Amino acid sequence: MPGRSTVPRGRPLAVQVQDAELHHHVELYVPLPLLLRLDVLPFLMLYSTLSMCNCQAREGQGFVVAIALVFFLHALAFFSSEWSVAIKVWNAYTKISMSTDVLKTCAFPHGVVVMIDPVSSSLAKELCLLHWNSDTAHVDAKASVAIPRVWFSYQKLRFCVYATMDDDEDGATMVFHRLSYPTTHALQYYTQHTGYHSLAELNAASARWQDNEFDIPMPEFWELLKQHLVAPFFVFQFFCMLLWCLDEYMYYSLLTLGMLVLFECTLVKQRQQNMGLLRQMRRPPVRMLVYRQKTWIEIQSRSLVPGDICSIGRPKPIHRGQDMSEHVIPCDMLVLHGGCVVNEAMLSGESIPLRKEMLDVSQYDADTVFNMDENVATVKKHILYGGTKVLQFTAANSAIHASSIPDPPDKGCIAFVLRTGFGTTQGNLMRTILFSAQRVTANNMESMLFILCLLCFALVASGMVLHQGLQDPTRNTFKLFLHCVMIITSVVPPELPMELSLAVTNSLLSLSKRNIFCTEPFRIPFAGKVDVVCFDKTGTLTSDALEMHGVAGLLATSVVPLDNPVQLVAPTALPTSVQLILAGCHSLMVVDGKVLGDPLETTILSHVKWNLRPGDVLVPHWSFSPGPKSMKIVHRYAFSSELKRMSSIVVVEAPTTSSTGMSSASSSVKLLSKGAPEVMESLFETIPHYYTKVYTHYAMKGCRVLALGSKSLSTRDLQRFKTIARSKMETDLVFGGFVVLDCPLKPDTADVILHLNKSNHKLVMITGDNALTACDVATQIQLTAAHPRTLVLQRTLPSSSTLAWVDLLTPPRVQEASPPPIAFTSETVASLAISATLCVPGDVLSILTLSQLQVVACHARVFARTSPAQKEMIVDALNQSGLITAMCGDGTNDVGALKRAHVGISIINTPDDDHRPSPSSSSPHPHVVKFGDASIASPFTSKQPSIHATAQILCQGRCTLVTTVQMYKILGINCLISAYVLSSLYMHGVKQGDAQMTVVGVVIALFFLFLSYATPLDRLSARRPLTRVFCASVLVSISGQFAVHLMTLAAALHVVALPYVDLDDPAMHPEAKFRPNVLNSIVFVVSLHMQINTFVANYHVCSLPPQ
Repeated sequence: MPGRSTVPRGRPLAVQVQDAELHHHVELYVPLPLLLRLDVLPFLMLYSTLSMCNCQAREGQGFVVAIALVFFLHALAFFSSEWSVAIKVWNAYTKISMSTDVLKTCAFPHGVVVMIDPVSSSLAKELCLLHWNSDTAHVDAKASVAIPRVWFSYQKLRFCVYATMDDDEDGATMVFHRLSYPTTHALQYYTQHTGYHSLAELNAASARWQDNEFDIPMPEFWELLKQHLVAPFFVFQFFCMLLWCLDEYMYYSLLTLGMLVLFECTLVKQRQQNMGLLRQMRRPPVRMLVYRQKTWIEIQSRSLVPGDICSIGRPKPIHRGQDMSEHVIPCDMLVLHGGCVVNEAMLSGESIPLRKEMLDVSQYDADTVFNMDENVATVKKHILYGGTKVLQFTAANSAIHASSIPDPPDKGCIAFVLRTGFGTTQGNLMRTILFSAQRVTANNMESMLFILCLLCFALVASGMVLHQGLQDPTRNTFKLFLHCVMIITSVVPPELPMELSLAVTNSLLSLSKRNIFCTEPFRIPFAGKVDVVCFDKTGTLTSDALEMHGVAGLLATSVVPLDNPVQLVAPTALPTSVQLILAGCHSLMVVDGKVLGDPLETTILSHVKWNLRPGDVLVPHWSFSPGPKSMKIVHRYAFSSELKRMSSIVVVEAPTTSSTGMSSASSSVKLLSKGAPEVMESLFETIPHYYTKVYTHYAMKGCRVLALGSKSLSTRDLQRFKTIARSKMETDLVFGGFVVLDCPLKPDTADVILHLNKSNHKLVMITGDNALTACDVATQIQLTAAHPRTLVLQRTLPSSSTLAWVDLLTPPRVQEASPPPIAFTSETVASLAISATLCVPGDVLSILTLSQLQVVACHARVFARTSPAQKEMIVDALNQSGLITAMCGDGTNDVGALKRAHVGISIINTPDDDHRPSPSSSSPHPHVVKFGDASIASPFTSKQPSIHATAQILCQGRCTLVTTVQMYKILGINCLISAYVLSSLYMHGVKQGDAQMTVVGVVIALFFLFLSYATPLDRLSARRPLTRVFCASVLVSISGQFAVHLMTLAAALHVVALPYVDLDDPAMHPEAKFRPNVLNSIVFVVSLHMQINTFVANYHVCSLPPQ
């Protein structure tokens, strides 16, 4: 191959990329010289050869055809490089081989590129320019931070080979890794880190991670327009217009070309406005304190690098007039000392404030590794995500945390910088929004196959014209070939890419008007194909407006006389010990004088009549006599989805009276705990005999039940309780009863579930709640079929791996004795699902094999007591079974499952003042999603506090599918009609007039415009839409309609028109100037009516009629 490079001295060097999203094997290429390119050199030789042949030949007509053909092939080769990265590499680049010496010396050739081939088809294949730094050796000698020696950037992510990279066994592989951040060290690394101590380390860190900002350059108008003008369909359309011009269709060609250019200019302007909106989302940098070289200094937030120690206090503006009303975290950080209260609505959409606590190594095992990606559920409570708002911060106190880092001057909390720029969680969301706009289209592969089928018909029609024309010696060969090419191109609908794009874009517009926002538009067609819809329960199916019924499970005392432990005790009549648990075991906070936090905890606190004050101090509404006067929370063990419980250590102040009658205050320390009854059971010192009976009684009624426990601690050395492992603290608790809360269904939950059941979607509930509660809620909303019994999969013995189906919910009056357990086998699951509702608790999922899990996932309707990881596992099992899944959750504990599903939908339960229409919905370009509208959890985010959004998204997905198939049918039939009309007229020496073609073009464009405003039905039909064009019904429909049109055209041509045509008329000659006649007029009128009829016949006002 020309320009092939030689292999330098040393061993051959292989190149790989280690990343889950990219194929491992990659190649390096360098650009060829201009004259050696395959889209230049061969065609120069052909042009020269044809010119010499033309000089020797007397006939010039063949030369014109030949030179036109070569020019067409040259243009095709040139533009193919713009359409395909692989073809561009083949035409303009040559692969190079390198040795290990090149890596050591960084002696790379100029212009080296890496061809990146992503694993997912939703990501674009790109040529990425290779960068290298040969000056890293002297920096690394003084710094502990590895600097990339070689790197490339793909979609704002850097992939690097580090200067400190170790050679493999052969020393012959250069492996690129995604730019890494300090997020996988042992916990002690972060607590012992004291920032950068030398300028060399700081320079190395800056060289490795660069500036902490979102670099989004604004592209020029002409640069974007060039990208649009070299797109495949536009080039093809432009080529067609040139052909029409050569056949004297000037007005039609200019009108069509003007419309196309105007449309592309509109898209370019829209892209510029979208890019402007993305740039406006970036927060301006601020001045903040950073601990560098053993002192606190003030820098701009854009200069932060991972490994910095900074203070989250009051930031300062960089320039006068800068808006400082909101304190936004500039990057991902780990809280080391102090604490923060933040609002993560800009990332997750949830507006409930969250408490971020300092990292306490003593609460974790000695070998625990901080992994921000894999252990996110465990360490999330310590992480400040970039883009979130700081509502409150607690100052670090060196007297308490005993750190070598002094307290910052601004009295802020101390944090470790984890990730910056596009590496942050916010940066990942920005990348998703930025690059998803390039994928707003329907199925490109199917459209290409459809066009190929139409081309087969066009080739037959043009072949007949060519065969007849070559038999006429007076026929102009150039015009003959021109007409044949025009027949072939007529079957490629120029509106196809525009209409397929509008099908998705209009869906985005419709969803945004309903406060539903999408960051991955290519998933909209998946919504129309969904087979299984999975729902979380708490906060999704049920409301956050909880109601506390009371506390059950208490023994009769003089204070609380009870006849039965199942009896409920009102919150205000509870014993003091139980009130302390309810009032002191929570994660609530006071922000601007308001108590904020989990709705469940705010409900409990309001019912027990205790007031929360700043500083985690609680006081009762009234004075107990005798009783506590106040309570202060000194430490929390935060709620964990895996542990299913939370605890707090409190100091209770109570008045005492001495023997002399003097009043004084005494304090006591208690550990207060609450959690799932099944989990808490093993933590109690003594378990009442009625324990299981009481909580199952209320769980079967659909209530939320939490077990309460407490124990007294010594007041000596209070601080040491913070250093004892949580598992040792939460033992030997005294049972305090069950708090029973009612979780009412959201008003429209039952209606939506009924709607989805009628539309033949399989519905599944995946919840962290109790199995009995989940089954009761599923029955209330009719999520499951009206089966007489519900079977729960359980272990036959507590420590056994043998499973059996147990009927726990059948009322005693139905059968006197409990039915025997049914042994679990994969073969019997399907038959059991026909006669019973199957419920699978999370604790048995680990016992199931992958094949068993897939069988169970396909037939069970309720999954209970599941952790976030188990939710993800269930959705993945459904995917592997070949089903298209949708997951609807709250975007917090369901993140993994939402991302794993084909259609993930976050339901954001925001306060009432947040339910107003989003600014995005009134924007002229609403498919540009803004922070706060989007969620890092899922592709779809709904600001409606209702699962009705799920039905709307599924409706919109079906509408997109129906519209797409409708477009294919209309365009296909009309193109076949056009091809037949052109071939028939050309065979009789007649063509259509310029004015006629212009009228047809305008009419068809208006019909397509009206068609693009189609809206989905309000309710889903039980009949699924067609998901593919290549299915029997669509092909038979197209063939049948075209057969009718073909017979009508043939009859109009041969029976009506030809008898009245004078074959000796000069206007009938193929080379004559156009003049209307009977044949031309009849064919024009009939074909125009046929094309209009195609719209009328194939557009269905009710595309999927209710069954």
